[in-house]
Amino acid sequence: MIDAAALLGDHKVTYRAPWELDAAARQAIAEATARGETSREIGARLGRDASYIRHVRSKMARGRAQDARTAGARVEGGRVRFPNEHRPGIPAGIELDARFARLLGYYCAEGSVCSDKARPNSHTLNFSFSRGEAHLVAEVQDLLRECLSIESARVARETTLAVAVCKSSAALLFKSLAGARSTHKRVPPQLFDAHRPVVRAFLDACVAGDGHRYANGKVSVTTVSRELAYGVAWLALKLGHLPSIYDAAMGEDGTVGGRAVRRAPRQYTVVWYEGASVKRRVVETEKFYLVPLRGISSVEYDGDVFNMEVEEEHNYLAGFFLVKNCQNWLTSQALRDDAAGTRPQVVSSDRLISLAKAYGASLVGSSYNEPLITAEWAVEVFKKAKAEGFKTAFISNGNATPQVLDYLRPWTDCYKIDLKSMSDRNYRQLGGVVGNILETVKMVHERGFWEEIVTLVIPGFNDSEDELKRAADFIASVSPDIPWHVTAFHQDYQMTENANTTPEQLVRACEIGRAAGLKFVYAGNLPGRVGRWENTYCPACDELLVERYGYIIRKMKVSPAGECPQCREKIPGVWA
Repeated sequence: MIDAAALLGDHKVTYRAPWELDAAARQAIAEATARGETSREIGARLGRDASYIRHVRSKMARGRAQDARTAGARVEGGRVRFPNEHRPGIPAGIELDARFARLLGYYCAEGSVCSDKARPNSHTLNFSFSRGEAHLVAEVQDLLRECLSIESARVARETTLAVAVCKSSAALLFKSLAGARSTHKRVPPQLFDAHRPVVRAFLDACVAGDGHRYANGKVSVTTVSRELAYGVAWLALKLGHLPSIYDAAMGEDGTVGGRAVRRAPRQYTVVWYEGASVKRRVVETEKFYLVPLRGISSVEYDGDVFNMEVEEEHNYLAGFFLVKNCQNWLTSQALRDDAAGTRPQVVSSDRLISLAKAYGASLVGSSYNEPLITAEWAVEVFKKAKAEGFKTAFISNGNATPQVLDYLRPWTDCYKIDLKSMSDRNYRQLGGVVGNILETVKMVHERGFWEEIVTLVIPGFNDSEDELKRAADFIASVSPDIPWHVTAFHQDYQMTENANTTPEQLVRACEIGRAAGLKFVYAGNLPGRVGRWENTYCPACDELLVERYGYIIRKMKVSPAGECPQCREKIPGVWA
């Protein structure tokens, strides 16, 4: 959802305030009042009612007797508009569906916002097409009508056909989302988190407006905005294509449609291929696309360098290069280590639920650092999440009391506990007591939470066969249905003295868990390297129920009722 009211909230317009008396007459009223004349006397001289004179004097006393006023947007009946703008304005909230994404795509390709020098607060939204693109003009007019409920004008110019909307609220909305001038255009940030059909609609409109499709599957989009080019490339990458960006210097003078024009100094063309008819210079491995490098160079840089948290193997793309990265310390250490480069953000519970909806989530969870210290905040969020149909989860170190578990239970479906070790000595090194954690595991199960246990297997700390067996035996004694996730340690932040966990060590831990009677044991965060231990199998018939690759679910066969489709065995868990 695009919050148009919030986007326009910072914009102010200055407009003329109509007065029946000019500035000289109002000054005369002020001077007469200062001399002690009554409103009746002043009104008789100016030919006005005494009540009107009192009204003018009141305005002047409050400093509101100017010929011009400055104000922001107004929200009326679910729509937003600026003062002196004709009603009804535009919707205060706009769904970011495929139709609106397509309208944004046409704007990024062919749109602009301009203002008359004589009327600096009157903004016009324009879309310009060639004479042969009347069908695109008609489509843009239809989209404006469907998405914003506004009418537009078709303008025939010497060499172009245009769509014009003389409505400041609409013009400033598009300017806020995507920029006003061609060299400053950008992909609206909301599209980077949008679902694929929405992204595809945006790119299709960009291509139709300022791009080209070739018979061999090649697709290109050309722009003079570097930011827009890289944004388009990111969206193409999101759809599974491998984009290339070509940066070309341009001469200052050029010709467009027979007209002499001044050109931007650089032009960017984004190219990708939809289909396999063209062989690209890329090597596809099981997990990555490897592309050739044209060269490597270095530059001097003085400034802040920021890091980010990412999923799975902690890799991300920077400038379309794969970068290895670490995981959670950016969040967990944000308040105590400036090197984390991240600062806390104030956010409301309503905003969190809105984000969950926008991302298409099914579950809302509380984690990092330890959510037990903010249990009241979690319950506030979970209450609203449950009302909206979300499942809820607590991701905790397991150092809980009976009171807090009773407090959480009505609003919490799932509870994950880190069982870091079975050694009290090891736990005390971390500031905890193993007995408290084991007791919490029991209490969580007794209260009916769906419980899962995670053990980070750290070589030299908790990876001995004896300790792993004791952990598995304890979990099985509480319930053999509790899933046990054994995950791989990797060197991060300030813990680099221990070796990284190998796939073989994780597989051995899984085998220990299965031998202890646990029905659901998983090896985590080494996707594709631990065999069947990433998947869920029916404990009765060994049917493959959930096939995973890291965080990706490739197959899901468990029925909504939580049953194996082969033998109808009840599979414990929370199933969406």
